[in-house]
Amino acid sequence: MHAKSFVWAALVAVIAGVGSESRAQYGPMGPMSPYGGHPGMLPPGAMMGGPQMGGPAYGGPMMQGMPSVAPASYAAAMGAGGPSCTDAGCGPAGCNTCGDGGWCHHWNVFGEFLYLRARDAEVAYAVPIDGNITGDPNLAFQQGEVQVVDPDYQPGFRVGFGFTMSPCSAIQVTYTQLDADTSDDLVIPGGVGPVARSLVSPVIDAAVDTLDAQADLAIQFKLIDADYRGLLAYCDNYEVAYSVGARYAKLSQEFNALFEVNGFETVATDVDFEGGGLKLGLDGMWFGRNRQWFAYGKGAGSFIGGEFRASYFGTNDADDALVDTSWKAGRLVTITDIEAGLGWQNCCGNLRLSAGYMYSMWFNVVRTNEWIDAVKANNFTDRSDNFKGMMTFDGFTARVEYLW
Repeated sequence: MHAKSFVWAALVAVIAGVGSESRAQYGPMGPMSPYGGHPGMLPPGAMMGGPQMGGPAYGGPMMQGMPSVAPASYAAAMGAGGPSCTDAGCGPAGCNTCGDGGWCHHWNVFGEFLYLRARDAEVAYAVPIDGNITGDPNLAFQQGEVQVVDPDYQPGFRVGFGFTMSPCSAIQVTYTQLDADTSDDLVIPGGVGPVARSLVSPVIDAAVDTLDAQADLAIQFKLIDADYRGLLAYCDNYEVAYSVGARYAKLSQEFNALFEVNGFETVATDVDFEGGGLKLGLDGMWFGRNRQWFAYGKGAGSFIGGEFRASYFGTNDADDALVDTSWKAGRLVTITDIEAGLGWQNCCGNLRLSAGYMYSMWFNVVRTNEWIDAVKANNFTDRSDNFKGMMTFDGFTARVEYLW
């Protein structure tokens, strides 16, 4: 019994020693090593091609050609437990990435085509009436369509550039311009029948009724934006950012009308606004499963302090300056911008194409038709909502953006 007990005790000691040696080789439990195991684990080359297991069976050309260090992608997959929201959004391996989420580019430039229509900007300049009626112009009966100059969709553009200061902060500079022009004319056959009565001349009576009239209207706006953008939230399928910045705005309205009245009578007006102020915005992008297709939305509000300047000049063959007046006043104009659309980007996320629809609403604006009505009524102080109108622009956008 003593001999058998000794044998069993020796066997237990050997097994225990082997277990302790194995644990000593790998070290204590802790963080994963770069090779997917514990800190003490040897690299594949030491186990497969080293002197411990040399010879043709283990040290042949195939095993000797294997790298002694595992690739980084393998280490990330084994050690990091897969991607998280802070890792996503920077493109696959081989792209220009920042590695820790957020905005991964350093610079961006873009060009955008705009196809917009100016609304609430029309000017009614003439209407056919039933003959040379004298006296009160309100007694005239309309005999045809009111002639209006009203801009249709016109091309414009928006360009800009930006740079990131960190994965969650950036500076963006943008320039926008739209030039909208339109014209209209009215020709009435002579003889017994209706004549054209001006709706924009300072004097309205039969003496200035005509058979031929034409008018032109030009509207232009320019915007310069300088914004600081901050990333509020992001993950592999969305990002939301806010913006705080400054905006310069300029709005111009030019109107000209010509009436043939035993000679010519003309009316020319200008209404201009220029100012600057604060801009606040919010925008977001939502990506599809492969992060190539996306939807976007953005909105911003601007508070522009500036000054309106308006002029009116009317003349005829008998008097070179029948009416010549001007007016100016300070205004706080509020601009609201809303846009939404769809887009596509390449696998690295550095080339983006998008298209959408936008609305831009300008509040507390002096419009051309309001200015003309004030001159005709000779009333510039008590015009109810006059000089406090709204002008809007809406239409399609198409954008190309490159990021690096």
